[in-house]
Amino acid sequence: VITYKKACELDSFSFGITKKKEGKIKNFGMSFHDTPELLDEILTAHPELDFVQLQINYIDWENSSIQSGRCYEVARKHHKPIIVMEPCKGGTLALVPEKAERLMKEYNPQASTPSWAIRFAASQEGVFMVLSGMNTIEQLLDNTSYMADFKPLQEEEGRIIKQVTEIINESTAIPCTTCRYCEKGCPQQIAIADYFALYNSAKRATTTNFSSQFVYYINLAANNHGKASDCIECKECEKACPQHLKITEHLKDVSAMFDVTHQFSAKKEK
Repeated sequence: VITYKKACELDSFSFGITKKKEGKIKNFGMSFHDTPELLDEILTAHPELDFVQLQINYIDWENSSIQSGRCYEVARKHHKPIIVMEPCKGGTLALVPEKAERLMKEYNPQASTPSWAIRFAASQEGVFMVLSGMNTIEQLLDNTSYMADFKPLQEEEGRIIKQVTEIINESTAIPCTTCRYCEKGCPQQIAIADYFALYNSAKRATTTNFSSQFVYYINLAANNHGKASDCIECKECEKACPQHLKITEHLKDVSAMFDVTHQFSAKKEK
């Protein structure tokens, strides 16, 4: 809401239209991270937008905070072509729990795990582009292998994705995409995204076997980063979070897991 108000104050929509008329841009659209209600308000007020970019992936489709599915329906209602961002949710859907991966491999042994996520996004009617962050040539070749001759998800694949979603939701404590927008304004320089990733990894491990995550946590805290317990609850991070996570509350969980263990270890050393 704050970003939309600022865009209106700066007359950004008129600026975009002007540049389009000047031939400087071909299509004028926006990237959106908020509620379907606000999206409906914006698209109603600005029918001149040529497209909308939405976070769409199978894990966020029915998520009560991100509401990918509902935002998609709003864009379709306004007949806006859709660009998809975060189809693999920051890499989360490229490395799923073993139980979930087994379901995918049993159906199609040749298909990579990320291909399921990207094909889910690309299979939605009205989607004309899917953005994918790739770090290696192997990832690029994998993406192009199934997108060059694209085949939408079949009904059975849709059922498998629903099962995979349930498995992932059971094993993911904090649904962070590691975009790190939350960290930029943190006065305590807390490595929020890294701490959340370590917490999720530790929660998937046994209750007594998270030593590697603990070591990473201590190293991060020692390297000019605040500990989770250093959070002063200013909530600047929550204002910046596209996922609308209750970051300050999650940091308390991280602190309860890692800071308490750190204190206990320090006492033993003494």
